[in-house]
Amino acid sequence: MLDKEFNCMDMTKEQYILKFALPIASMGIIFPLIMLLIVPNLVSGIFLYVLLLVPVLCIGLVIFYPISVMGGKKAEIEINMHYYITHMGVLAASNMARREVIRLLSMHEAYGYLATENKKVYSLMNDWNLSLAQACRFIAKRTPSPIFADFLDRLAHSAEAGEPFEQFVWTEQKVVMNEFDTMYKKSLSEIQTTKEIFVAMMTALIFLTSISLVMPIITGMEPYVLMAGSIVTFLGAEGILVYVMKSKAPKDKIWHSLNIETEADRVIRMSFPISIIGSTILSIILLLFGGAIPVTIMIAIALSPLAITGYYARKEEELIKRKDDNFSQFVRALGSTAGARGGIIRESLRNLTYHDFGPLTSDVTDLYKRLETRINKYMSWNYFAANTGSNLIERFAMIFAEGIDKGGKPEVIGEIIGDNFMRIISLRKLRYSLAQSLVGEVYGLTGGIAFTMFLTLGIVKMLIDIFTGMNVPAGMASIVSLGNVVDINLLALFLMTMMVGHSLLCALMIRAVDGGSVFNSYIHFVGNVWLSAFAAEISFMAVVKLV
Repeated sequence: MLDKEFNCMDMTKEQYILKFALPIASMGIIFPLIMLLIVPNLVSGIFLYVLLLVPVLCIGLVIFYPISVMGGKKAEIEINMHYYITHMGVLAASNMARREVIRLLSMHEAYGYLATENKKVYSLMNDWNLSLAQACRFIAKRTPSPIFADFLDRLAHSAEAGEPFEQFVWTEQKVVMNEFDTMYKKSLSEIQTTKEIFVAMMTALIFLTSISLVMPIITGMEPYVLMAGSIVTFLGAEGILVYVMKSKAPKDKIWHSLNIETEADRVIRMSFPISIIGSTILSIILLLFGGAIPVTIMIAIALSPLAITGYYARKEEELIKRKDDNFSQFVRALGSTAGARGGIIRESLRNLTYHDFGPLTSDVTDLYKRLETRINKYMSWNYFAANTGSNLIERFAMIFAEGIDKGGKPEVIGEIIGDNFMRIISLRKLRYSLAQSLVGEVYGLTGGIAFTMFLTLGIVKMLIDIFTGMNVPAGMASIVSLGNVVDINLLALFLMTMMVGHSLLCALMIRAVDGGSVFNSYIHFVGNVWLSAFAAEISFMAVVKLV
């Protein structure tokens, strides 16, 4: 039943039971027994129920761990399938044998578990003398991804039918990219649904927090405990929803992942400690000399320097998106020009340096200069990708370079890469549009939460001020006693702390949806904090006008 799960972990059922399942399950059963025998007096009340949950959790871990591993491997395959099929099409354009193509693809660590599955196919052919069709069908029955399994079955049938490899791969470009298109749009649809749940949940949590401010007046309960509990509940529920939204988002990064530090990377990296130091200095100054400034504004001012890092990251990210928009045009032009010149890339690239590719033009010029040195063509393309800052360009540029190096037809390679690249860019634009709509909703929600919370706090303060020092009926004595122990400024600090946590989670959620850098989230973090501070002060002013 769990054969695929154990294949993903590279172990048999017997090995899993002996090395993992038995030790974990035994520990889950023995630990509660030891506690009952050694300290029976402590094992009572809620601690007893917690202790009884230990074996249940351990057995659950034993059962669900293989399933979670398989799910991770499945996701790792499917997020790389569109790169994989593009790479295979480019290599096929060089009239390379199927076995050699699979061997080369198995050597690319960027494909993760997909490269491992290719390695298994190649090993079955090379070491066990199976045919391509037999090896593909063998792995298709054991791979965790149904999309890759279907692809292997089609490859096996194509090999047996004698279909030309290049023709098969050209057809598969459309099939796999259509499947990728469906998966991507499904993820965006799930994000949209989760976004609606998020808004509804936040609305309910606003009501909960407002009640926690009013309840001490009615019942005389400890206000700080209620407030702390409400904040933990609010941020905890929001954190779960942000995690769910991140898990639903397509695993499609904007920024490159090369170990090459460019000037833009260096600026962002250096700006971060400057932002931290600036926030620290402002915090100290405000604590010493900012007594007349409201606590909400003080917190917003102290966190403002983080926007410096966010500004540089956002500026670079917008530039990356513009370069992505121009890369397809560049690679098509390079492929067609090189095809007309007999596959001579350097000469073709020299001619293209006179063309305008928008913000990509300077990177194209630098690429030509590096290739002209004839030191290392692959490193030249790596530096080109790093300077663009784009993950998409990084992946597709290396595919182009390898295809040309293996003797592929430049015009065919340029056409394959250009088509698939633009397909991904069009899907990304749908994602960016969804992220922009989320930004508007988040800012509106943040302003509404802050205004409601601080307006409620202002009303509580107004009621305490009105009834303090007056002869009130015995049933309303809790309001008078509350006025003697409650520090409104401390409650305002609690609420502002909650809004800071909310602002951070919202900023991370926006970044998870649009796939950008975490440094870019500081812009929205600071913006939400300032919006919360302004909404707080406006709500207090509104209450003052009512008195």
